[in-house]
Amino acid sequence: MEHYLLITRSVTQAQRMAAVLAGKGLRGGVLRAPTALNPKGCSYAVRVGRQELARAQEALQAAGIQPLHIYEKTEQGYREVAL
Repeated sequence: MEHYLLITRSVTQAQRMAAVLAGKGLRGGVLRAPTALNPKGCSYAVRVGRQELARAQEALQAAGIQPLHIYEKTEQGYREVAL
């Protein structure tokens, strides 16, 4: 399944993102960012469905939250998406 990962610096920020999304009726699961996307190993991600990315970005922008990076998961692997 194709999805997006919104990368954050901390678990607290990821949980805050997920709460904002939940408040807008969007599902966003919190997880550790894959090592391939973050070699330092200390960031977290919020996973959103392919169809929910635009709404998720709008909700986060309205809340004043900006992810560090956004990656799209495809059959070939992860690909960074412009913010």
